[in-house]
Amino acid sequence: MMAFDRTPGSPALDAGTVSALRSALTRSLETGSHGDDLKTVLATCAAEAKHKGVLAEQLLLALKDVWYSLPQVASHPANDVQTRLLQQLIARCIQDYYAS
Repeated sequence: MMAFDRTPGSPALDAGTVSALRSALTRSLETGSHGDDLKTVLATCAAEAKHKGVLAEQLLLALKDVWYSLPQVASHPANDVQTRLLQQLIARCIQDYYAS
């Protein structure tokens, strides 16, 4: 039996968008809360995803891939702050995706 391949056929988000998201999430991990810059980045992510025909679920997978690839997350065991930030990220992403 083959394992499910969740790798999208084409990138869900542009490299510049992923870079901005990575920077915003790094700052979130450093401060322990999401800043206003994340709102702008998530709005960009949602608009870009819709424009490209990316489903909300696919966008969430892309965001989680970015999250789990961050050195602060990948090299440290999950803690309450990381869990809370990830939950907030997911909720905000869903809100932005369906807001327009």
